[in-house]
Amino acid sequence: MRKLKNVTVLGAGTAGWITAYILSDFFNTNNLKVKVTIIDPSSIPIIGVGEGTTGIFYDFLKRYNLDELDFLKETKATLKFGIVHKDWKELDHTYYGPIDDPHLLAQKTKPDDFEYLNVYAVAAGRSVADVHLHTKLMQENKVPFNFENNTPVLQSPFFYAYHFDNHLVGDYLRKRSKNIEMLDEVYTHATLNEDGEIEKLHFDSGKVIETDLVFDCTGFKKLLINKIYQIDWKSYQKNLPVNRAMPFFLDLDKSNINNYTLAWAQKNGWMWQIPTQERIGAGYVYCDEFTTPELAKKEIEKVLGLEIEPRNDIKFTSGRIEKSWVKNCIAIGLASGFLEPLEATSIHSTLIQMILFASDYLKEEMDFKNVSISDEFNSRVGRQFDDFMTFLNAHYISKRDDSDFWKHVSNECIHDNTKSMINKWRRQLPRMSDFELYLSGLPHVQSQLYYPVLDGLGLLDKEVARKEMKNLILKPLARNEYQRFNEEYNNQIRNFIKHNEYLKFASV
Repeated sequence: MRKLKNVTVLGAGTAGWITAYILSDFFNTNNLKVKVTIIDPSSIPIIGVGEGTTGIFYDFLKRYNLDELDFLKETKATLKFGIVHKDWKELDHTYYGPIDDPHLLAQKTKPDDFEYLNVYAVAAGRSVADVHLHTKLMQENKVPFNFENNTPVLQSPFFYAYHFDNHLVGDYLRKRSKNIEMLDEVYTHATLNEDGEIEKLHFDSGKVIETDLVFDCTGFKKLLINKIYQIDWKSYQKNLPVNRAMPFFLDLDKSNINNYTLAWAQKNGWMWQIPTQERIGAGYVYCDEFTTPELAKKEIEKVLGLEIEPRNDIKFTSGRIEKSWVKNCIAIGLASGFLEPLEATSIHSTLIQMILFASDYLKEEMDFKNVSISDEFNSRVGRQFDDFMTFLNAHYISKRDDSDFWKHVSNECIHDNTKSMINKWRRQLPRMSDFELYLSGLPHVQSQLYYPVLDGLGLLDKEVARKEMKNLILKPLARNEYQRFNEEYNNQIRNFIKHNEYLKFASV
């Protein structure tokens, strides 16, 4: 057993500051005298190009008593209620991916894992997204707040998400962190003890620090987990076909800032558009087997009808390391794995990893020789990445055949696990029991995320849905609840304020 005295976070991007903040909060809350040090080299710039989150970031703010209005003001963030998918199923087709779950408020039935509102929508030939409050918010560009005494008051029980520039979030967490030492140093190498654990970190200035536990938040470089421990890599590249990202900025109409992420499928991949309060962070995620950076730029310029100035052109490989926790080193964020920008899995994974670690594994004394503990953590984190891969892979089941890229996707990229799940759901629509819960109650890929995507891509069978409703004698209840939700939402949204009004209040 080793009593923690010094804990180090190497890397000060979004993942680094989330890690340091959660660690510091844990030690402060439990009155533990453990020093947290974050290595923040000023010589390495962080470029913010717009990043989306999932509802877990809302939970993060609430969990750690961080004021939302304060957060929005300092980070220039906006609210996000889902994703609008354009041209994925086929050209000139759009579907919504809301992130709320009306079943949380619906009348309970037996079996309790049967999501009858979704099944009813499919059976009735309606969009699954129609019974979601967040869909209506995206369509009206409103937020679920009313003004009371000149103060916005939340009128919804659902989590939502955010758009922001990641470097501003890092600055925000830095300002609110307690008892964290920052070092402006460039890491060079590490010294290991006789057990193979990292004992000291060395920097180019000659400075050396001792550490008992270290977090690798160095992104794609993986300076500790890969360079020292050489952990095997599990590639997803065959099933997630895009491998380059060309980020750029677009001008923003500040009078009408969208409250959703736009994911717009293109000839050789897809484009994101993420609005913050200052600009639209955009980017083309494409596959360089079918186009070049030069041609990709021209393709996007033709679609947008204007010239763009790419901030970078990033080549990446989708996948994960087989073990995120080795000895006394834990890889967090991009250092542990990366899928692709679709569905905002990156920050989500970072938060889940750290909240899970802090709640289930972090102790004042830790036994790094007991590999069963780290193996359990690695299994849960690995499952999280694998499940997300399958979920993202399902987005590529498309009718498009208008380019070599989409023909390749249809013929070569759909994983056997994805095919198996889709085939199962053609016989019986998804249920909550189809998904194992293994993250101590933290949110993960489950049926409420799959339904809008599967429905939007035309992968749910109307006749199967009708048969299920009939067999379970739930049609009258489902119809009444479906109508009730729509009526309530239509009444509520009339009084909700515009997204811009809320942002304006937050900026004061």
